[in-house]
Amino acid sequence: MRPECQSCPVRRDGLCASASDAQLQALGTIKHPLWHVPAGGCVFAEGDGSEMVFIIRRGWAAVSVFHENGRRQVLRFAMPGSMVGFETTADGCMPCTVEALTDLTACPIPRQSLMRFCQTAPELTLRMWSLLAAETISDWRLLGGLGTCTATERIARLLVALCQRQRRESGACVDDDCVDEFALPISQTVIADATGLTSVHVCRTLKEMRAAGLLSFTKGRLRVMDWPRLADLAEMSETPAPQSAFPPPPPVLEPDTWCGGTWHNASGRCHGSSPISSPIGPS
Repeated sequence: MRPECQSCPVRRDGLCASASDAQLQALGTIKHPLWHVPAGGCVFAEGDGSEMVFIIRRGWAAVSVFHENGRRQVLRFAMPGSMVGFETTADGCMPCTVEALTDLTACPIPRQSLMRFCQTAPELTLRMWSLLAAETISDWRLLGGLGTCTATERIARLLVALCQRQRRESGACVDDDCVDEFALPISQTVIADATGLTSVHVCRTLKEMRAAGLLSFTKGRLRVMDWPRLADLAEMSETPAPQSAFPPPPPVLEPDTWCGGTWHNASGRCHGSSPISSPIGPS
């Protein structure tokens, strides 16, 4: 196993979490040396032809696209454990730009080599699809709010999502009574590009949220003062409604009680919300 794989900070949570030591050894033969990208640099740009898939080991990156009017839309944020560069356009170009928000370390793996390797490691394939699906769902939730939420709600949704990701990665439990502090190495301009707002609007909204006692900022850090209120504002509850692990069994339907498009018990009473008014079949 390569030394950087042994000391990888995302070994437990990233793509390689499901890989055995033997599989890590095999991955080490196809991966390239680590990339170190300074803050402000690009891992790759929209339209580039790149043969690499990158697993973020350290640092944050913004995944974005540029519109014809020159404005940027940040689609998501890549953190340690995230995979970028897997998707390509039909002509093999990159569909987005990945810019380092902090000094970044990434593990590059040739895309075709990774695909061939996945054919021999189905558990790794499932892990990769699971990670990509989870990030896609997260992206939908954030982007879906751009057309329906107020400025305050958009920013709250973004901040809550970023905090929740850090909580999951650290394994921290939810404690609504505590004051939480998180990394937030993004500027107001980046927040504006992620929420479809102007920098001026973001600045004003953050001041209002701070004055309301929801949060505070220090350099590169976000301090959440009232987590329940912020989560309610974002409509992104931390704990879903409890569900039984064993749903109740369906009612036993006796074949000889089916009559007239609905079920009847022994007394002849009807069960169900409404009977079928007409039979299903050719007219």
